[in-house]
Amino acid sequence: MTEPVLFKIVCVIGAVIAYGLLRLRMMKATHEFRTRVGCEADRWAEDPRVDPRVRASLTGLADMAYRPAAPWLVLSGLIVAVLLPLHKLPDIRFSDDAEVVSAVVQIKLKLLFALIATSPLACVLAVTVLMIGLLVRSSVSVVRDSISAAGDRFFPDTGAGYSHSI
Repeated sequence: MTEPVLFKIVCVIGAVIAYGLLRLRMMKATHEFRTRVGCEADRWAEDPRVDPRVRASLTGLADMAYRPAAPWLVLSGLIVAVLLPLHKLPDIRFSDDAEVVSAVVQIKLKLLFALIATSPLACVLAVTVLMIGLLVRSSVSVVRDSISAAGDRFFPDTGAGYSHSI
């Protein structure tokens, strides 16, 4: 009678250990990418051409790179950003320079990928959410804009949530 229960306990413990090892491997594999993107985000955060609110957002996202809860926070932000309708945000721009706007959006997308890439389960769920977002929105650019604003939802006091409009 206790053998099936003991077997289930051993299987659960084995699955947790296997998941931990896979997560550790993913963190080692993406370490260089996270470091490079974090340094690039810090460089753009110091650029005077970038809006101060966007600077705060970039700094906050870069600081989250090695926090254990970061993949799950980003995943919840993606769910909110993709599934809820877009709200009309005030027309505050990243910068007047189109090159800066493009670079900052790319950095934010890379930062969000770097944050979510530390957890295998969060990666799978994020891909699922993005596919649902593409089906619901049926536009890659709208989903991309939603995703680039997803990280800003964690920094409401900095005003970074206004950086969504391009």
